[in-house]
Amino acid sequence: MSDSRILPRAAINWLDHSDRQEILAVDSHTGGNPTRIVLSGIELPVGVATVDAAREWLRNNADHWRRRLVHEPRGGGLTCAVLPIPSKEDGCDIGAVILEPGSYPPMCGHCMIGFASVIVELDMLPNLWRDDPTRTEFSIRTPAGPVGVTARREGDKFTTITLTNVESFVVSRSDCEVDGQAMPVELLYGGDYYISVDSKAIGLSLDCNNATEIVRVARRLKEIYTEKGVYDPISNELLDVYQVLFYEYGPTIRDRAKIVVVAPPGVIDRSPCGTGTSAFFAKLVTEGQIEPGQTLTTQSIIGSTFTVTAKRVRATADRTFVTPALTGRAYINGFLIIAADAEDVLADGFAPL
Repeated sequence: MSDSRILPRAAINWLDHSDRQEILAVDSHTGGNPTRIVLSGIELPVGVATVDAAREWLRNNADHWRRRLVHEPRGGGLTCAVLPIPSKEDGCDIGAVILEPGSYPPMCGHCMIGFASVIVELDMLPNLWRDDPTRTEFSIRTPAGPVGVTARREGDKFTTITLTNVESFVVSRSDCEVDGQAMPVELLYGGDYYISVDSKAIGLSLDCNNATEIVRVARRLKEIYTEKGVYDPISNELLDVYQVLFYEYGPTIRDRAKIVVVAPPGVIDRSPCGTGTSAFFAKLVTEGQIEPGQTLTTQSIIGSTFTVTAKRVRATADRTFVTPALTGRAYINGFLIIAADAEDVLADGFAPL
C-alpha cells in the first residue's frame, strides 16, 4: 500500500502543536447502524477497573468523552461507541462500556456485534483461533451482564458473529391511547427495554418512505407511555424506558419479522436491532407463536437482517426467560483520529437534533 495511509506531516504537526486529546478509533457498521470502537486515548483512573465502575466514572466525571465520540459534529443520532475495558470479571475475556447519544445503555446488540467483529478482524484477544481455525469463542462483560460470542470464518475470511445475549422476556402488557387511538402495547426486555407495538394493528407502514410518520408516532407513544414513569409490575422497580419497537409478523410466515426501532432523539435503527430482536423473539416464544429451537429472521427498514434462536428457556411462576442466540456481522468502515481544538467551543459536541 502507498504512503497515502500515513498522516501528512502538517497533520502530525497540528496534533503535536498542543494538547489535542486524540482518540484513535475504528468505525464499523452492523446491518447499516454505526459503531465506533475506541482503540486508545481514553485513560481511566487507577482503581476504576470494572465495567460498572468505568461506566459510572464516565457518566459522573468524564461525559465529554461520550459527547466527543457520538454527538455532532463528529457523530449523530445513530452513532454509538464502545470503550473496551480490560476486565476479566464474571469470567469474561474483555469488558465494554457502551456510549450512545443519550445515555450509557446496559446492552446494545449491534454494538456488541460490531465490537466482536473488530476484536476478530484486529486480533484484539490472544490465541483466538488456537483450537479451531473455523470457530472461536470468547465473552464480553457488558453492563447488562456477560454476553457470549461465537465467531466463525471460512479459510481466513471472517463470516459471522453469534451473540448469546442476556435473558430476555415480556415485562408487561397494557393499552395506551395516543391521539385518540388505542394501542395494545407490550413492554419487552432484551438487554434494554422496548415499548412494542404491532404496526399493522395501528395501520402504520414500516416502509422507508414512511420514516417521518414512524418517528412521529414513536415520539408521541414514548411521551405518553412514560409520562408517569414505567415500573416493573413484579419488582415495582422504576425502569429506564426510552425506545419504541414496531413490528410486522405473521400469521402465515412464522420465520420472518420486520422490526423498526426508534431511539432518541427520534432516529430509526438501520439494523433490525439486536436487543430488540432478542426481546421480540422472547415475546414469540412466551406466547407459543414460535418454538424455541426455530430460527427467526428479522429484517430492518433498509432490508438488513439478523437471525435469532433460543439457546435456553426457563420459566418461573411469573415469567418466561429466553436466552437468545443472535447472529449477524459487522464491517469495518475505516479508522480515525478524533481531536479537540482548545479554541473550539463545540469541541465536546452537541446533542443530535
